[in-house]
Amino acid sequence: MEVTFQHANPHSGHESVLVRLSGDVTEQTACILFDSGTDVDVDGLLEDDEYLTAIVLTHAHLDHYATLGTNLRDGAPVYTSEPTAAILDTVLTEAATNYDISNVDAVVDALEPISDWTTVLGDIELRPVPAGHTPGAAGFLLRFDDGGEHRTMLVTGDWTHRSAAGFSGLPTTLSPDAVFLTGATNEEFEDELTAAVETILERVRAGSTVLVTASGLAGVHIAALLDELDTIDIDPPSVSITGHAAKLYETLGYDYSTVTSVPTFDDPDAILEPGAVTIAGPEVPVEGSAAKFYDCVQDDPGATLVQLTSGSVSPVESTGCTVDHFQYSNHPPEAAVDDLVEDLAPRQLVMMHQSGPALSRYKDRYDSFVWATTDRDEYKIYEDGTWVAPPWVNDRVARRLRSQQYGNGSSLGSFIDSERSLANVEQSKISLEAEGLDGGTLKTRFQQSAPDPSKSGYASQLTDSPVESEDTDILEHVDEIESRLSRLEKTLTDREGADYGTHQVRVVDAGDGDLFLRLCNPDDVAQRLSHGDTVTIRLQNTLD
Repeated sequence: MEVTFQHANPHSGHESVLVRLSGDVTEQTACILFDSGTDVDVDGLLEDDEYLTAIVLTHAHLDHYATLGTNLRDGAPVYTSEPTAAILDTVLTEAATNYDISNVDAVVDALEPISDWTTVLGDIELRPVPAGHTPGAAGFLLRFDDGGEHRTMLVTGDWTHRSAAGFSGLPTTLSPDAVFLTGATNEEFEDELTAAVETILERVRAGSTVLVTASGLAGVHIAALLDELDTIDIDPPSVSITGHAAKLYETLGYDYSTVTSVPTFDDPDAILEPGAVTIAGPEVPVEGSAAKFYDCVQDDPGATLVQLTSGSVSPVESTGCTVDHFQYSNHPPEAAVDDLVEDLAPRQLVMMHQSGPALSRYKDRYDSFVWATTDRDEYKIYEDGTWVAPPWVNDRVARRLRSQQYGNGSSLGSFIDSERSLANVEQSKISLEAEGLDGGTLKTRFQQSAPDPSKSGYASQLTDSPVESEDTDILEHVDEIESRLSRLEKTLTDREGADYGTHQVRVVDAGDGDLFLRLCNPDDVAQRLSHGDTVTIRLQNTLD
């Protein structure tokens, strides 16, 4: 038995790989393409006498399916997880409106969703495992029999240990002989996610009309997280998820009481609402549903635009409404990559989805044969029962690594069989902590049981309430808040030449039944007020 690999697009994403298996296990070479990203050309990878056995799609993100339609050939099926298969028609159809995506119908016809061990060719089998990252994402175990022993490889695709809208992260209990590991990392994801949700809640509570722009699956993720805030005693905002994101939300089976799904609409103004959230795509409001809503809010100083971007596009920086943007790129921190390799302990490790210094950091880093290459050469990693060392590893190092790999008494890869319980790629109950959201930070600011500032003894309410030790910093701000309120009261009650508590205001009709009172003394009073401040006024009937 012989196994080789060949990077399919090392200079355009480096997330796609062609794996060949040949020998007694099958009468012909099995050629399996994992992901079909930008610049992947199967015709250029395969020899004239080779056939494409299968394409495996790890998840429904553009950089992994961009050339899927152009690489269909030889009647090869497209294997993917059941959730990804369910949404792929919608995803590809939407992507085709903005990108060069072809043969959507042919891809859909070739889909073979799988959830358990599935025979690919001869004794070669394939099975998905959860991968976190985005709803429906999967890594894939590839198993073959050689001389009566199972050998197993894992292709992670993009992964995290975090869940994504209830789809669990990559398990660490596997023990594959070889791992094709995505090395893309992000140290800031959890902070950015928490800050984005915090900003959304802050603006909603200030009465702002909040527009969140995101990719389809990211929009689904945010909608799910917002609804689940009640699990940490925070009132969820009302959410309208629209367009492409709404179609994915419905197809994946989400049904939250605080979320209204609006796949199609004629009047964006009828959906936008003060004190509520509207989710639309794409990431930046230059086209699609997002552009229609943005046209309605961009000149509204009371509205807010929150952009969740992957880093590949430039967000709107300045407009008439309040603007924020956060990087939404759900990859693990570097330390998690190291921990995963230690947990899986593979003999072969092929690094993917990185280049330059970010890729070089993995060379000679682990007790595995590490392949950190950026060329299209075909490399042999297994032959006649032996996992082959890279050609640049000398015999002394190879012997040391093999001694470490085989000296621990384990039988790597052999225990993954059809009887072993493996996690499925399916939606389950959402845990905000497992999703990477900092509930403690959010509870400090937005918890339902927070003291009522309209009642007397506000400071004592805070002092007497049970507060987590990490939340006690809120007490430090009480004096400042009360001081500001006192100054505001003094300004409104001590203006020379006016009756106590009486101020001239102008009525402003904001439409939709909303009336505002604008103080007619901007130089003295209004400049001391900010959006969201609350004051008490006394209305007098001066018409008599």
